[in-house]
Amino acid sequence: MKLDWRQGILYATTIGIEGCWLYAILALLNKQAVDGRLSIIGLLLLYPLAFGINKLLRQLQWHEVYLRVISWLVWAAGMLLILKVQIFGGLAWSDPNWLLALPQAIGQIIYLVFRPELLILVSTAIMWWLGRRLAYQRMSFAASVSEFQFGLVILLITFFVISQLKVNPADSVPITLTFFLFALLGISIAHAQEGTSWLSGMNQGHWAGLLLISVSLILILGLLISSLVTPDLLQLIVTALKWVWGLIWSVILKVMAFIASLFPTSGPAELPPAAPMPELEPTPGANIFTIPEAVENGLRIGWTTLMIGFLVFALWRISSQIFGWLRRKLAGMAGAEYEPLPGAFRADFLGLLKRFFRLLRLRLSFHFRRKPSSMIPEIVSVRQIYRQLLHWVDTRGYPRQTSQTPHEYLYTLVALLPEAHLDLEFITRQYVGARYGASSPTEDELRTLRQSWHRIKRNRLKKHDKERTQKGEGDLNG
Repeated sequence: MKLDWRQGILYATTIGIEGCWLYAILALLNKQAVDGRLSIIGLLLLYPLAFGINKLLRQLQWHEVYLRVISWLVWAAGMLLILKVQIFGGLAWSDPNWLLALPQAIGQIIYLVFRPELLILVSTAIMWWLGRRLAYQRMSFAASVSEFQFGLVILLITFFVISQLKVNPADSVPITLTFFLFALLGISIAHAQEGTSWLSGMNQGHWAGLLLISVSLILILGLLISSLVTPDLLQLIVTALKWVWGLIWSVILKVMAFIASLFPTSGPAELPPAAPMPELEPTPGANIFTIPEAVENGLRIGWTTLMIGFLVFALWRISSQIFGWLRRKLAGMAGAEYEPLPGAFRADFLGLLKRFFRLLRLRLSFHFRRKPSSMIPEIVSVRQIYRQLLHWVDTRGYPRQTSQTPHEYLYTLVALLPEAHLDLEFITRQYVGARYGASSPTEDELRTLRQSWHRIKRNRLKKHDKERTQKGEGDLNG
């Protein structure tokens, strides 16, 4: 199977995205658990090697069991090679001590001893699994966006843990900039590969230059901000905010004192003598309960995570209400176009949880009311395009009734847009096959489906404007 060069670029950007958050996690574990004894770059070189070997094994067209066994045998050999080179470089290859070090490290887990051999074992297994998964996956725009979202969350969690542990993140800025560089390039190229973006139009040369300029500008601004925003500057800003808050609070206290001075004051009253407190004998064995420091740190991290979750939820609710208001405003504007993604946030969040628990080898089932977990991406694309068609027609005053089948509603659409009847019939036929027949469309059919949808939008908007103008003139004549 010949690898398309566009797919090759998408694979490279995906390896770069996942390599960034893998580097951040491994650097933290290497510094905190094994005192920096391992070479993180040497460990990460196994990831592209795993992708290449599994890609070659896939071309053999053997049984899946044989390919899986061969793949993991190659991983075991590579893991032992890394173990020998990075930790036991001074021992001879015939010395059995370096081979026995790995089972000894596994046996010491029960004593809460984490040795470098164990980190090599776990990290190489995860990287080999990621490389094998990527070799069996076809990259697309949705897959690139999912990789970016998942990697961004992992990076944020890792940097949050680093800040709580008070570790000096010397490589945080280069990791972040490299992560966004690979993510922007991968998402842009994947979007262009769909055949419906601005990179596939007549001015693709200009847009490609604009893309490179935008990415370069983002990187330059990121470096500039990281060099300007220093801890001293942040401390200065916090001090200024405290001074402003103290000034406001002093003004409030003076106003409250002035208001209190307007009321008459009562004379001093003698208080009754206080009753003597009974003496309590200490209970034997009573100790003051104290929370251990480790538990306190864990509770602090959990409380901070909970507050961040509430903040993200509040921002999402506010943004969804703003977008809803914009949709209602844009629905009455001629020529205004927008493409809604119903349930996108929920689908992305649940997909993130799925991938996170899959890394931990947990089997959890998430039940979707709209989107079953077994639905393939091609069928999802067909159903989403048809939902967009229904939404656009609904905003123009021609909703689909609950009693109408797709073919019955097609007569209404053809009556509204006779010049686009071929495109409407094609979209309806593809939707019925994907929705009720579970037939998966090919790549050519998906490309034709998107092109038909874009032609319908242009024709339908012209038709809608013409009908609205005629209706307005009829109302004036009436």
